[in-house]
Amino acid sequence: MFSTPHVHIRDFFVRGELDDDYRDGALEVAVTVRNLLPQTSGNYTVQVDLFDAEKRSVLERPLTAAVRVDGNSETTWEFVHEIVAPARWTAETPNLYTAAISLVSAEGGTTEVVSTRVGFRRVEVRGGQLLVNGVPITMKGVNRHEHEPRTGRVVSEEYMLRDIELMKRFNINAVRTSHYPNVPRWYELTDEYGLYVIDEANIESHGMEHHPDGTLADNPDWTEAFLERTVRMVERDKNHPSVIIWSLGNEAGDGANFEATYAWIHGRDPSRPVQYEPARRRPHTDIFAPMYARIHHLEEYAAEERDRPLILCEYAHAMGNSVGNLQDYWDVIDGNRQLQGGLIWDWVDQGLYAVTADGEEYWAYGGDFGPQLIPSDRNFLINGLVSPDRQPNPHFWEVRKVYQYIKTRAVDLATGQLRVVNRYDFTDLSRFEMRWSIAANGEPLAEGRLFDLQIAPYDSAVIRLRLPAIEPQPGAEYFLNIEYVTKDAAPLVPAGHRVAWDQFKLPLHAPGPAADLSRLPPVTLGESDEAYLVTGDRFRLRVDRATGVLSSFVYDGTELTRSGPQPNFWRAPIDNDFGNDMQRRHRVWRRAGAERLVMSVDARQRRDNAVQIDVAATIPAGFAKHYTTYTVYGSGDVIVEIRLVPGDTALPELPRFGMTMTLPAEFEHIQWYGRGPHESYWDRKTGAAVGVYRGTVMEQYFPYIRPQENGNKTDVRWVALTNSSGVGLLAVGMPLLSVSAHHFTIDDFDEGLQKRNRHTYHLKPRDLVTLNLDWKQMGVGGDTSWGARTHPEYMLPVREYSYAFRLRPFSRTEATPEELSRLRLPVAGGQ
Repeated sequence: MFSTPHVHIRDFFVRGELDDDYRDGALEVAVTVRNLLPQTSGNYTVQVDLFDAEKRSVLERPLTAAVRVDGNSETTWEFVHEIVAPARWTAETPNLYTAAISLVSAEGGTTEVVSTRVGFRRVEVRGGQLLVNGVPITMKGVNRHEHEPRTGRVVSEEYMLRDIELMKRFNINAVRTSHYPNVPRWYELTDEYGLYVIDEANIESHGMEHHPDGTLADNPDWTEAFLERTVRMVERDKNHPSVIIWSLGNEAGDGANFEATYAWIHGRDPSRPVQYEPARRRPHTDIFAPMYARIHHLEEYAAEERDRPLILCEYAHAMGNSVGNLQDYWDVIDGNRQLQGGLIWDWVDQGLYAVTADGEEYWAYGGDFGPQLIPSDRNFLINGLVSPDRQPNPHFWEVRKVYQYIKTRAVDLATGQLRVVNRYDFTDLSRFEMRWSIAANGEPLAEGRLFDLQIAPYDSAVIRLRLPAIEPQPGAEYFLNIEYVTKDAAPLVPAGHRVAWDQFKLPLHAPGPAADLSRLPPVTLGESDEAYLVTGDRFRLRVDRATGVLSSFVYDGTELTRSGPQPNFWRAPIDNDFGNDMQRRHRVWRRAGAERLVMSVDARQRRDNAVQIDVAATIPAGFAKHYTTYTVYGSGDVIVEIRLVPGDTALPELPRFGMTMTLPAEFEHIQWYGRGPHESYWDRKTGAAVGVYRGTVMEQYFPYIRPQENGNKTDVRWVALTNSSGVGLLAVGMPLLSVSAHHFTIDDFDEGLQKRNRHTYHLKPRDLVTLNLDWKQMGVGGDTSWGARTHPEYMLPVREYSYAFRLRPFSRTEATPEELSRLRLPVAGGQ
């Protein structure tokens, strides 16, 4: 509640405009004074002043107008004043002024003062592009619902600031207020810190929108209601420079009512474009703003000149383990002038704190609430880039990398020549420092810095790094790592913050050392009715004759396995999988490995220090043939070769092609050389750099709010699991693997044929380590979570596949896993 004088400032509209050269500005102010008394007011003066960021007055003298208002009425006065070369507002440069509007009585007393922040900027659609200050911007955005995990839709300033901080640090520059105007403080913060805002009217009739005879959008009985909500949004938020686009609403059909709201906005505020997704390309939207348009739709739109830009109002549905093929979207967006970005659905997992009877906290979601037998959409609002308490979900790191503004291209790596591309719209790269380093098999080798990057927005330059001369060591690969960090602190972003990075494999190579087979210790092959036994100097292993499984692998008295490698073609369905019915369509592969029929297990002594064991099996999925060959060397190395020969090729794609095994739980320490440190997938690995990473097995589990497939690592050269005594098992890709390790089984993450409202507390770590050593797993997808499938290029169609890896036991008294990984041993060549 508030009280005003009888004669008071009822409203004001302050705009900081720019001229056609985007250099000089105009302060445009409309002030409405209301008289609540029945008689004509006395003489007043409306006074307008403008202050810069240092609180200095910009005007030589305040703008003034004499005011006299009839009784029970209001009158509006307008001011226009030229401002020479104002500091312009953009999301990258949120320069703000403060306008103070005073009402002064005839006696000279100030009866009222109101103020607002002013940003000088110009927004327009011209030449088929959205321009801010004459520059075609790129919207690297998200949709944001107001949500806090303990208070629901009541969001504190603390959480609003945390949102903006994360957005600024993860290269996000735009937010759509889906699907209603947000709390007023949000706009003050986006003005101050710099985010482009698409402000959306609270108009949605989702369940009716697809029915032309029933949609409210074309029903004249609802015109006033549509206008009322639109007017309230515009009138409340019109003074915020961060609001650069008005949105008429969301998923409410289309018709005359939206034509009316579009016309009203342009009459009231011609300074901003208007968008509405269901309007498609009809006249009452200035921006073509489709939701969940596929990549080929973007390419079709960009194939010819259009009168308006395409900005995806929603795309990349971030539900659970998702946001695949984002880089593919942006390869197309960055290559076409009329494709100006999009806004990911959505920002935050909308879960609420809940506690089990045992006191364990978890995130509750829609399916946990409401009366029994009342349908809900289960976990459908758990579809954010961050968790309810604003911890980044794994796919947020992919977004950060794909959205980065500085790109590095290789020109000539041999001579250290790179092209640095500045894709900022308004920021010169002199604000950043480049740091480079070279790593040999993940180990630092050299580093340097480049302080002077004078590259203008949307320009590029070729630079040359003074890289050291390197004599490649046998079996080593060399990566050049580039990162760009802030030189100085900015609001919410510290100095030294990494804003972009890239990685390049250098053209340096020398083959790894070949094992001298003549010097390997001998191995002996024994057999019983149940198994083949191979014994070496410090190890012994057993392969069961009935199952063909390497059921025991003992090294220096330590058992390395609980169950040996077995074929695996399944993954626990992710939300996108459930959305496209993968859990049913691909069901034939779920138990295909476990239910294989072993046809033969044969062993032979190839030489005194090498034994070969061949396993042939039939897979019930289409009567495919599966072949496994173990070649055991006297060094303790076991090369595992796998081949799948399909029978019925009309079967659905394989969710994965690999082998799964378990180790005792004591093998808790994991180290790998591949992409990391967070999880990555075939279609979501741009944001994970190749390096050597280490941690615990438990740390590889990511607790998606609804349990599902998680924790995978791609492009793995080697992975090592060790116990507290330093005894371990090394797996080396030949050449690369897709790897995951958990204290859970795949079944623990699998809900079956339909979701069952499971949560993290339903998972209890097991007394084992599941190690998946795959050739590949299908991508996670992410175009939508209600039908879209993983893109074909990231699928595993039914055809012949083969791959190999090497297992090697070791202890800390031997060479390191990295040194052991370089060794080259001959393979048997399979069946």
